[in-house]
Amino acid sequence: MKWTFRLSDLYLIKKESLAMTLLCWGMFIAFLGSLNPWFLWPIGKHYIIPASLLVVGAMLIAHSMKEDNIFTRNDFLIPILALLVFIVYERLSISANINGYIVQIFRLTVFYALFRLNNDRLRRVMDFICRLMGLLLIVSLAGHVAYLIGIPLPGRNVEFDEWYSYINHYLFLLDDRNLFTIFPRFNSYFLEPSHIGQACAFLLMSQWGKWRRWYNLTLLATVFLTFSLAAYVYLTAIVFFNQWTAMKHMFRNVIIVVVLLAAAVTTVFTYNGGDNLVHDLIMLRLEMEDDGTLAGDNRVTGQFQADYDNYIESSDILFGRKFEAVEFGNAGYHVFFYDHGIVGILLIFLFYYLSMMYTPNKRALVSVLILTLLYFWATAFMLWENIFFPLYAAAYLATPGKKPESPAPLSPVKT
Repeated sequence: MKWTFRLSDLYLIKKESLAMTLLCWGMFIAFLGSLNPWFLWPIGKHYIIPASLLVVGAMLIAHSMKEDNIFTRNDFLIPILALLVFIVYERLSISANINGYIVQIFRLTVFYALFRLNNDRLRRVMDFICRLMGLLLIVSLAGHVAYLIGIPLPGRNVEFDEWYSYINHYLFLLDDRNLFTIFPRFNSYFLEPSHIGQACAFLLMSQWGKWRRWYNLTLLATVFLTFSLAAYVYLTAIVFFNQWTAMKHMFRNVIIVVVLLAAAVTTVFTYNGGDNLVHDLIMLRLEMEDDGTLAGDNRVTGQFQADYDNYIESSDILFGRKFEAVEFGNAGYHVFFYDHGIVGILLIFLFYYLSMMYTPNKRALVSVLILTLLYFWATAFMLWENIFFPLYAAAYLATPGKKPESPAPLSPVKT
């Protein structure tokens, strides 16, 4: 067999590798920046600008490639138009200035690149994000454990906006509200335990069948140590939905999961007479109050609830009413509905559906949309990249009965 080597072959391989590297780093910065880690506070919401510049670089290199173009999907038009409509509506509903619109152009660029990726490239991007998040979190977890066992760590007082104050131990943030807690919840580098907990849970949904890998075990440990009720609910739902999506030994596996959950709950209520962290931080929030609501369903303050009750009886419910944050503690669907009205809710869910409707696995689509509803109810930061990226990937990468592929290297470049 005659073997020939052309310099152009090496050139094309290098261009594909460079384009994938730029793409993966751009997507990672977008994902990480949406979580507000302390080391990105100086640039705030402008994290999307360097992320999009890297993505644009990848697109320009890919455009010059005669073969093996990275951005090959052609069904991107409807999803990107749906996103554009929602962004314009959302900017109008909050009376954003011109800078707000300019920043959203960079976000549109990143989402456009995401919608152009085929499943193989999408999987490589998500694996890259998971590995880097695992690397960051395992270092942060080590610092958190060191603090728990009494090792002195350097730190300084820091604040974010007017609502958050911490001691920044560099490897993790310690919320001032947890200074005298024996076992503080794990914040890592981020604002709230629930933020990183839910992001890790959704990443794990896109990594089904690969949870034994070190970086996914790190994500799983992070979920547990945040003691976030929302993250626990998402993770439990993800286990059931992924079994249903895979359609393989579902009944047997669901029985196993139910037994394990029952054993865990029994242990929580009986260990040390119920005086333990999981019982105090999770189970007590699931108790029913006298008014019929859950103890953990405290996503709004009393003042905002009064404004909300007035709002739903007004004509503003169609397009929303400007929300003024005058006190800390308001989140979830109440705030989104107050800000954007019925039209805003319809547009954001239309965008989610239209962006994922091309998946051949309709069970995965249903699962992701239900998870989206759960997230919307509790938090509702619907365009955060740390939420949308893994949910979008979970919809397209779920394949019934498929065995997980072998682990990929840390580099986004194929070898």
